Amino acid sequence: MLIWLAVLGYIFSGAIALRGLYRVELPPRAWVFWPAAVAVLAHLSTLASEVIVLGALQISLTNAASVITFFIVTVLLISGWSKPLHSFFAFVLPAAALIMIVVAVTPQEFAPRLYQPGVVLHVFLSMLAYSVITIATLIALLLGIQNRQLHEHHLSGRLNRFLPPLQTMERLLFEWLMIGFILLTAAMISGGLFVDNLLTQDLVHKTVLTFVAWLFFAVLLFGHFYLGWRGALASRLTVFGFIFLMLAFFGSKFVLEYLLHRYG
Repeated sequence: MLIWLAVLGYIFSGAIALRGLYRVELPPRAWVFWPAAVAVLAHLSTLASEVIVLGALQISLTNAASVITFFIVTVLLISGWSKPLHSFFAFVLPAAALIMIVVAVTPQEFAPRLYQPGVVLHVFLSMLAYSVITIATLIALLLGIQNRQLHEHHLSGRLNRFLPPLQTMERLLFEWLMIGFILLTAAMISGGLFVDNLLTQDLVHKTVLTFVAWLFFAVLLFGHFYLGWRGALASRLTVFGFIFLMLAFFGSKFVLEYLLHRYG
């Protein structure tokens, strides 16, 4: 099955990246990128059959996690050719393999649904925004560790020597946050235009939590560009915003599917 080819590709590339972290040296780019690229293609083929069913979309919790994982790895692969993102694969690819294993062994009970094109656009933008903000949150977490090691004068730690310099990490954080914020704003606007009854009982929590997350990112970006916010404060606000966004996206789907047993 193609899903297991994706798992093996992510495991292989992730193991090479983790070996580089352990040895504090970046492995050859091709050793990480090409197996991951094969895994991404296998992953895409899996999505084409699991998410799109007879022209309808089957967006269960596990399928949504699979799509977002695909977006994250694909975006990093594409961006990694021109940006210093090489070291992040040590954290992303093992997680991608684990998520795909969970997807492979979890029964699929969600009923496919036909959506209007505007709703499909909203769903696509939402998952892409979540993926980009997840990358930004990973950078924020690693940046927080770097800042703590800097203040504790532990600059020779393995992780600190493996990651890009602190200034590069901060620049990457706000680049990804800006892209994610723009995508999230577009997703919210498209939701308001094309999704009916955003404030119904099933969607109100998701709508409110998403707006709270959006506010966190808006305040952080304003504070960075106009007040000079950076470092530990930027890392914390990014993580807080991500938590609200995660609750909005995955929390609501978990409650509906696994607690209320509403599929489709």
